[in-house]
Order: sequence, then structure tokens, then C-alpha cells
Amino acid sequence: MKRKLLVQMCNEWRTNIWMGIELLIVSVVLFVLTDKIYTTLATINEPLGFNAEHCYLLDVRTVSEASPEYVKYADDDASTADLLTLLDRIKARPEISAAAISRNSFPYNPNNSSIQVDIDTFSMADMPLLLRNIEPDFFKVFQIEGAEGESPEVLAEALKRNKALLSDNALQTKARIKSLKPFYGKQIVLRDNDDTLELRNTVKPVRYSDYRSAYDYDGASVFTLITKAHYPYANEVTVRVRDNLDKNFAETLMADADDYLRVGNWYIASVRSFDFIGKQYNSAPKAATRNTIVCALFLLVNIFLGILGTFWFRTRQRMKEIALRMACGATRSDIFRRILGEGELLLLFVTPVAVAIDYGVAHYELTTWYAGGFFEPLRFILCILIAWGLLAVMVAVGIYFPARRGMHINPAIALKAE
Repeated sequence: MKRKLLVQMCNEWRTNIWMGIELLIVSVVLFVLTDKIYTTLATINEPLGFNAEHCYLLDVRTVSEASPEYVKYADDDASTADLLTLLDRIKARPEISAAAISRNSFPYNPNNSSIQVDIDTFSMADMPLLLRNIEPDFFKVFQIEGAEGESPEVLAEALKRNKALLSDNALQTKARIKSLKPFYGKQIVLRDNDDTLELRNTVKPVRYSDYRSAYDYDGASVFTLITKAHYPYANEVTVRVRDNLDKNFAETLMADADDYLRVGNWYIASVRSFDFIGKQYNSAPKAATRNTIVCALFLLVNIFLGILGTFWFRTRQRMKEIALRMACGATRSDIFRRILGEGELLLLFVTPVAVAIDYGVAHYELTTWYAGGFFEPLRFILCILIAWGLLAVMVAVGIYFPARRGMHINPAIALKAE
């Protein structure tokens, strides 16, 4: 049967060539769409690396120099002392489990800083890492864990000792090295201040937001210990409220802001939950992601209808052939297998060419950037298989329904015109 099918397909080469070209084009387009959907969904489903539930951002500011309440400090140390006193008062509240001062470090932050790092023999001068200047309790506030499963408390102590900690994916984008574990004991140089430290602990990748991958340019971080010089410019105070005590937390805290939580020039201007901050920050990328997926699905539906219509019409044109085979004693299952085999065999013939073109598309960076590049073997193979499976289903559906209907027609009626 296979030999006869190949002979028949060769005899109908003109029609099959055009069908093959159509399948080839559709196969490549499906690969690109599948790759886009895959990377989008993979980004959304990556672990965040932090937990912002029950967390709040306190907007801490200083009184304007024009205000009659302004206190003139002798130096920055006096101002820092008042800020730390305010932080101690915040930590002393019974509903707060952890609090920390930071600079350009909290999740969903529109502002950021970067730092150049040398990791052993790797220089990050051309690919600086995200700088998170924090107090050790920052790890407790957002429940950030170490790459080896270390608790936030352990990371806090490690930051006090080492002065800086790197996220485990620091070399993922530059060198496709997924973990820094092999570099434990190596020297790390922070170029901005020429600090040299020994790599002992690393942090699980902490994403910038829900719709940005840990493999993006801002997905790898350096957590540095905040110093006295940074405190005057560090007006981010983040707190974690105990799970059963955060009802009306913002209102309760602001009720004490004018007296108990006012120290020197420092005061709390507002309190915002990270639920609100996250929704606000993610609104634009969420809409963009939704539009991307909807457009991709719309194109998939159009491709499906196009392939369905093509093979439906092709099968309908062969009703007389189906009737003649049935009249000669062929069973319905034999006929269906033959017609379906022809379509799938045609798809199989164009698949190697499609794979070669798909490889070229990925090699010349016409796909979506993800996980440090445009081409990754497992991702490439998976998208190829998904695209091929979708196309095979489209071909099968386009053949099944008209063929099934044709096999229920009386052969004498179908051949009457002959």
C-alpha cells in the first residue's frame, strides 16, 4: 500500500508540490508562533524569588528646609541616627515581623541601579548586574532564600559577613552558566568601589516583576550591604506585617505618623501595599502579554482554518476516487488510512526542510530572546515538536470530516456522473 501511495503521489506531483510549499510556509510560521507563546508562558511561570504578600512600602521623607519645623543637622551622621531611630520604632510595633531600609531595591520598582562585577575570570563590564543596596533584614521582609535553600535569616547573616551577595544566575545571560556553585571560594570584585570578597553564598534568582524574566538584563542581582554613606539617600522602608495583623495596617500606622513616627526631619508620608504596587506596575506588561497571546492564538486559528479548508477541498475533489475504491471492495478504514497517510506523508516530506529553515530563523535571531539567547536545543526541539503536532492535527481534521462523509455516500450515486 505504501509503494502504491508513493507512486500515486509522484503521479500527482504538480498538486503535491504546491501543497508541500504551503505546508512548509505554515510549518515555519507555526514554529515562530509556538516559540513566542512558549517564551511568554515560560516567563510568566518562572519562580518570582520573593514573596510580597503582607508587605508594605513606607514612603519616608524629610521636612523641607523652608519649613519652620526643619531641624538643621550638624552632619549626615545625625540625620542617619534619626532615620535609624524611626526604623527601630517601626520594628518595635507588634504587627510588624520585619523591616528594612533599601535603595532602588524593592520589587516592582521603576528605579534601579547597576554595578560592574568581576566573577573569577568573567568580567561583567559589558553586562552589569542589578544593584540592590539593602539592609540584611530585606531578605526577611520579602522571604528571599539562598540558592542552596538557605533561609532569609541565614542570608541576612551572610550579608553582614560578606558585605555583598550575588544571585545564582549572575552568569546565565553572559556565559550560559546556570549556577555559581562551581565558583564557591573564588574571588569576586565589585568594580564600583573595588571591594574584593570571597563567594560563599548565592541567592535564588529574584525577578524584577511578574512579567520580566530572571534571565533579562535586570534579572541577575548583586545585594550589597547598605552603609552610612547611603542612608541619607535611602528613603525606601519596606515592612512585612504578620499574616493575621495586616487588616487596616496602613490606616493604623498613619494615625501614629505625626507624633510617634516622626523623628527629627524624618516622617512617613504614605503607606502602600505591595498588592497595589504590583498591580499598578504589572498593568502595562500584563496587557501587552495578553495582546501577544491573543494575537498568536488568532493567527493559529486562521492557520488552522486555512489548512482545514485546503485539505477539506482536496478530499472533496476525490469523492469519485473514494466511491470507485469502495466499489472495488476497499473498506472504509482502508480508504481513510490511505487518504490520511497521503496528507501526513506529505507533511513528513517537508518537515526536514522546515526544521532546517527553523534552525536558520533561530540562528539569525528572528525568534524571541529568552534564557540568555535566541536558540536553546531543548526549547528548539520542543517548539518543533509542538508545531509539527499542531500541523499534523490540522491536516488530520481537514481530511477526516470530508472523507468520513464521502465514505457514507452510495458508490453508485457518486459514480453516476461517470
